[in-house]
Amino acid sequence: MWDFDAETNDDLTWTTCSTPIDGAVYDVTNTANGPCAVGEGGTVVGRAPDGSWGTVVDDGPAARGESLHAVATTDDATRIWFAGSGGAVGHYDLPTGNRVDHSGPDGMDGTVRALTVAGDRGSEKLLLADGNGVVLPGTVAGAEPNWDRRTNPADGTAITALAADGDGRGYGVDDDGTVWETTETGWERIGLAGVEDSLYAAAAGESTLVVGGGNGRLYERDETDGWTPYSVGDAAIECLDVAEGTRIAGGESGLLRIREGGSWRETDWNGTRTIHGVLVGSPSVAVGENGLVLERTAE
Repeated sequence: MWDFDAETNDDLTWTTCSTPIDGAVYDVTNTANGPCAVGEGGTVVGRAPDGSWGTVVDDGPAARGESLHAVATTDDATRIWFAGSGGAVGHYDLPTGNRVDHSGPDGMDGTVRALTVAGDRGSEKLLLADGNGVVLPGTVAGAEPNWDRRTNPADGTAITALAADGDGRGYGVDDDGTVWETTETGWERIGLAGVEDSLYAAAAGESTLVVGGGNGRLYERDETDGWTPYSVGDAAIECLDVAEGTRIAGGESGLLRIREGGSWRETDWNGTRTIHGVLVGSPSVAVGENGLVLERTAE
């Protein structure tokens, strides 16, 4: 098991931002207008060019205040999808400012814990996962999704995170330390062998798949060499993001680690609040407990 490099980068620092979310912030994504995060009470917030954060949606897709646990954008970054408690599912179109409710898709009324999107606005593919191991796929033609047959890749074990790569392939991880990939007929197990820890996070790039979970364990897949393990501490990893050669991991007890072409290393964030979501970007963002929003910027 590889260890992370404890050295930090003094040129960049993580600073706390003020946002309209008072409760937990569960996930964050990038859009054509900048970073966007979701959290308790159905609040969706976005970052303006001047660095301020404001409310985009204040009460969920159905205006019922359902907490939102997952957010993702289309490949052209112009449609934001979000999902959460009570089967809440919806989208927000940046060009029009329209919010559209798709809650309870195919009768799914439990908490949607994970969401991933592939494709441009109006022709995207979706995967939603609840806490019972059910994954619901959908395809969009225009504004309305058409929901396909439910699948249960882990045979009832909870799918804890979903991701999609640039080719539209979907990935999922579960509580048993298994990694799944979509196929034309369903799902295929692609890892991991001999892993004892649950997996809670997944992120995919053009040629990269990274998963993470209990006891600070990370695994990065190379299609030629297989899976490379890393250790980034003792706390559970809850979220990952990859882009442009950078990887960020966040998790329990304030765990926030970064990798930029070399080893995983610590950041200058020394808080203890759990990090629920991370985003690689300009700026990079981490979100978590009690309204926590961090940005990584040059000093």
